[in-house]
Amino acid sequence: MRVVLDTNLLVSYLLSHRPPIADLIDIHLARGDFALLTSVVLLEELDRVLQYPKLCRYYDDDTRLRFVALIAALSEMVNLPQSIPHICRDPDDDWFIACAVVGAADAIVSGDRDLLDLGHVGDIPIISARQFAELLQGESTD
Repeated sequence: MRVVLDTNLLVSYLLSHRPPIADLIDIHLARGDFALLTSVVLLEELDRVLQYPKLCRYYDDDTRLRFVALIAALSEMVNLPQSIPHICRDPDDDWFIACAVVGAADAIVSGDRDLLDLGHVGDIPIISARQFAELLQGESTD
């Protein structure tokens, strides 16, 4: 299974390290239950968001840089085109959609209402972390 994780989930993982996102990364990604897809644009967004003053008080620059590098190392890089179509209410979220389409993802996993309200893009469902965790749990019991 090939998946794009939204930045908000990765930030949540770094800050709280609680289920369901912690289980997705610590257990399922580590075990190879899914391939994480990302791109340079998405890694740059992650780094930019992690530098917001309200967030960066919880970690130092070294932790931020190592986290972005870890996500890059755990991911399959997708080369995105220079311009992409506008699909989502939030134009920044269009990059997640583009990564999923170009990377032939099986799902986009997000906590972002702008993405979740779409429900799907083509044949690619947009689901919550909890829904994705339940999906993976169902596959591991089969």
